[in-house]
Amino acid sequence: MTNPSWLKIVLKIEQRHSGVFRDLVTLAACVCSSGQREDEYRRTAGKFTPEELCALCEAFGDLLRLKPEDPFLDLFGATYMERLSRHAQRHLGEVYTPGSVALLMPKMAMHPPEPGETLKVAEPAVGSGTLVLATAQALEDLGVSRLHMQVVATDLNPFAVDMALVNLGLASVPAVIRHGNSLTGQIFHEYPTPAWHFTSPYSGEPGTHRLQEGDVLGMLRLTALLPVRAVG
Repeated sequence: MTNPSWLKIVLKIEQRHSGVFRDLVTLAACVCSSGQREDEYRRTAGKFTPEELCALCEAFGDLLRLKPEDPFLDLFGATYMERLSRHAQRHLGEVYTPGSVALLMPKMAMHPPEPGETLKVAEPAVGSGTLVLATAQALEDLGVSRLHMQVVATDLNPFAVDMALVNLGLASVPAVIRHGNSLTGQIFHEYPTPAWHFTSPYSGEPGTHRLQEGDVLGMLRLTALLPVRAVG
């Protein structure tokens, strides 16, 4: 598979900077965090020239374009694992679940929520969000909008939290993404996706509340502050 446009931009800027992939995900996560991370946005954006920031905005625009085309696409998981050394993969115990395998699991067990309820999903090791995206896809394949879900997803790796926040945020999946330790119960930070504020109980009628292509942008406008520019 050829590199998507956003990754080509990252690779070009990485000729002058290190860690641009991580910085792009961080900037995108700040935008999806409902205004909670403006200071972090400023610090991260301050690493780049105005021209480089424009290029990163173009990369973010490509992410916004890809999600309406396939809202259940994991934008980052494969790229992240390719960049992670085998030693780091073994040390961290991180593995990438292919999308086809991820989709098979919820399809084997999925059923719509009861009328008046939402489908509750807990993900103790969310990674980039592949399994949650697959669960949302399986639900929609039954004719039920993902707005009838309520997801609580946790990961100990803060970068995984950011990848999941962007993946689920731009997919309009109602979720709270938590940086924490599922084994000890410690929670350090938590971030609701824009769609979290639009969760609604299932009416019992398949096909209700179907999301349209522009809905994610509308949710972002209503829940997230406009990105700020770095000064200096």
